Amino acid sequence: MIKLKGIGHVNLRVGDEAASKRFYRDILGFIIAEEDPEHGGVFMTLGDNFHTLDIRGHDDPTTAQRPQRGQIGLGHIAFEVHSYAALRDAYMHLVRNGVEILRATNHVNQRSFYFADPDGNTLEIYYELPYALELFASGRSDDDEALPVSGPDEPVPAWLVEDWPGPEMAARIEALRRQKEHAAD
Repeated sequence: MIKLKGIGHVNLRVGDEAASKRFYRDILGFIIAEEDPEHGGVFMTLGDNFHTLDIRGHDDPTTAQRPQRGQIGLGHIAFEVHSYAALRDAYMHLVRNGVEILRATNHVNQRSFYFADPDGNTLEIYYELPYALELFASGRSDDDEALPVSGPDEPVPAWLVEDWPGPEMAARIEALRRQKEHAAD
């Protein structure tokens, strides 16, 4: 059995390397670790490793096919945030910076929203409940629920400002936290 540690990085071929670099750096907060014009690519990190994302300009972007929903291959790249408040902050930051939120979903164990980079690659930002694997050991029943989204001059959707998770799920999470804390003693 192979023992993978995690996903190291994603390599994206982009139409306009400078525009993509600005988007991932200035809008999403990536840090440039290295630019390698000889070998191509801008290596970008979120700070945990040398690079999480490698963007490279396409040789002929005018003839290149753009990503399409439903195609074979990469569907989207998802980025996790540490709290529900951080999810709300990320949503508001993107809207303030002119990024269109395409859709949002309540995935039962996480809530997320989707948007696109300058080349049309779908990106997701999500917050996952603590202990999600234990809470949904038998699966989450895939009861996804579409959530409303808002535009630049509209208020933030109600689902982003409510307390989430609700009291019942919060109690289950707290019980798991105590159980794990007790087992560690």
